[in-house]
Amino acid sequence: MKQTGDDYFDSKEFREMLDNYEESVKSGHPLFMDADDLADIADYYHFMNNPQQADETIDYALSLYPNATQPNVFKAREALTEGDIDTAQQYVEQIDNKDDPDYQYMQAELLIAQNRIDEADEYLRQYFATIPPEEYQDFVMDVSNIYMDYGVNDKAYEWIMRSKGDNSNDFMELMARTLFGLGKYKDSERIFNELLDRNPYSKRYWNALASAQFMNEDFSGSVTSSEYAIAIDPEDPEGLLSKANGLYRLGNFEEAIQYYERYEKVCEPESHILVQVYQELALCYSSLHQLDKAIDYLDKTKALECDMTDLLVLKGHIYLENDHIREAEKAFKDAIIRSDNAPFVLLRIIVSLYDNKYLTASYSMFKKFFTMVDENFNEGHAYMALCCWDLGYTEEFMTYLRIAVDRNPYEAHIVLKHLFPKDMETKDYYHYMQNKLKK
Repeated sequence: MKQTGDDYFDSKEFREMLDNYEESVKSGHPLFMDADDLADIADYYHFMNNPQQADETIDYALSLYPNATQPNVFKAREALTEGDIDTAQQYVEQIDNKDDPDYQYMQAELLIAQNRIDEADEYLRQYFATIPPEEYQDFVMDVSNIYMDYGVNDKAYEWIMRSKGDNSNDFMELMARTLFGLGKYKDSERIFNELLDRNPYSKRYWNALASAQFMNEDFSGSVTSSEYAIAIDPEDPEGLLSKANGLYRLGNFEEAIQYYERYEKVCEPESHILVQVYQELALCYSSLHQLDKAIDYLDKTKALECDMTDLLVLKGHIYLENDHIREAEKAFKDAIIRSDNAPFVLLRIIVSLYDNKYLTASYSMFKKFFTMVDENFNEGHAYMALCCWDLGYTEEFMTYLRIAVDRNPYEAHIVLKHLFPKDMETKDYYHYMQNKLKK
């Protein structure tokens, strides 16, 4: 069995249990196993992206223990992933031991899944009041992990800060992932480097470090970190995809294609990430002006669950990049019709025009676009500012720069940061440029 990067799944104890289970299934005489052990095996299959084996294992567990906590928790979380609150609730109510912490956690998760965050937090705080002091640390880490799973990063951080903290790997990793979720990539990177000093053979840490570096736009560092993960496990999907993404951002399209294709070979066919991979491959081939291969990869996504409007916009962009104007116009027009003139679709098309150096057309469409959208629409002003900058329209550039910084500083930073000193805060962009243009 290949290394997973998870300490428990890679342990001798778990491997022996899994081997015994799989041998019994092959023989047609399943072992009579503990409910928690069967749930762990199902978790392993889920972790390894083998949903059918996970479901078969957990269904077997429920046939033996219909009211056990862990098998019902597994099925409830599976239902929540599908957005099926009612089915999740039914599985939670089947749990006999209502004092089990996992039953209490699931009650909170049901609320979080419905975006009833304040109610969930109140429920957890009331339950926290009943927890013995010696269990505080485990409890706050469990709650932080739950919030992290649902992307409620501010609450995850709030709960983890309730603990006294410790120097354990588990606590440090949770803190690093929480900081990552809050967008504090440098702090997250620092902690993962500390963890790697302790365990340089953890591909999980290397992949997490690569992600933090990628988000901090250190693409070269991200590629290097992903290479360590791949050295540990040459077929590690996360490492292969991370390296491919980093190479793409560095403009190394030919090598990026190699790693996207390696990822495709080890990725499960039903993986939702395949849509992203095919589209990235299309963009790579487009950048190399191999239009036929780019369109072939785009067409592959039609057999998967994908947003057809997004696909049409991307197809238009690729045709435009390769000077097929008529085909680009048709794809963009189809996207606009399919989306019923959705502002975000129109914006993506205008940005595509800018990216492909159709500056005057992009500028004209931006002018019209801002008369069409609601006055509270806060997207696109930074791109218009950049377009004006490139066209030399200084006065309009300053007008849209101010709007972008005031209304959408995140977009302003992403789009315009190359025009300003590296460590400058976005809020200072306007005054900096005002002073610079006076000189």
